[in-house]
Amino acid sequence: MAEQRLIEQLQKTIQYLQKRVDELRRENELLHNAVYQIADEFEPTYRDLEKKFKAVEKQVLRVVIDLVKRLRRPVTYDEIIRAYKVRHPFKVKAETITRTVRKLKEKGYIFSPKKGFFMLVKTEGDRSNV
Repeated sequence: MAEQRLIEQLQKTIQYLQKRVDELRRENELLHNAVYQIADEFEPTYRDLEKKFKAVEKQVLRVVIDLVKRLRRPVTYDEIIRAYKVRHPFKVKAETITRTVRKLKEKGYIFSPKKGFFMLVKTEGDRSNV
């Protein structure tokens, strides 16, 4: 008789725990969906990011200009990345900086005399010997 009661009690406990697990799964799914919905709503648009990209572009160009003037030679990706991170301590990935350097090269602000090295393009109004 005692064994029968123990078995019944264990079965009730198992049923309760199964119901609770089901409730928690449903709640987890709702929260999971809510997080994705919030993430979708707050995902920045390209237009928002474009403003930041332009700011990074100006900052990277300024870093390249300063490095070339100071070192008086073409500079490498690593030098640009290190100088950028020292000057602008907020998080910008190295990949973003290198991509920006390539973009500046495509736009004609800098050129590459040798693979991996970058130098300023001399403009008509530029009188310095950089």
